[in-house]
Amino acid sequence: MKEEPAFENIEISRLESPSLLRYLAQRGIPKNIAQRYCVRVDYRLHGKGYFAIGFENNAHGYELRNPFYKGSFPPKHVIHISNGNPRCNVFEGFIDFLSAERLGYNDGNDALILNSVSNLSKALPYLAEYSVISCYLDNDQAGRLALAKLEAEFGFKVADKSSLYPDHKDLNDYLVSITPKQTTKLKL
Repeated sequence: MKEEPAFENIEISRLESPSLLRYLAQRGIPKNIAQRYCVRVDYRLHGKGYFAIGFENNAHGYELRNPFYKGSFPPKHVIHISNGNPRCNVFEGFIDFLSAERLGYNDGNDALILNSVSNLSKALPYLAEYSVISCYLDNDQAGRLALAKLEAEFGFKVADKSSLYPDHKDLNDYLVSITPKQTTKLKL
């Protein structure tokens, strides 16, 4: 059994870190969208201090990202964002959800972020109530298997949206490819 990392001294604050916001900007996510959904998480791990972008899941754990780390503060769970809409968009990770916000694909729909395709069984009870389930999953074997399981469970309610980014790994990869690169002037 895999041992969970021992997180200590967890502190949650507003996402204001220039380096974290710059990381998200490089991934096509503007500050206003990032701050609407994400926080800064400071923590100690193996005796060293770190900080990351955090997105709280339904079990009050956090998905964590920074340029050097992709992980989570347990417990691992899905993120369900309910706006009372009969349509739900499904994403593998929160960066893809933020990308959909940036691209205007969410448009008031509810959202469910798996935070790993291994969480698919945790997502099923949330998805049962929806009349349309639009899947923005990765263009890889894991994403296709997750889509097939959702189609088997919910049939015609499931729509595969990966055709919007057929030549890209995922929705964020597509967003990065169409986002103009910002040049920065060197300060002397």
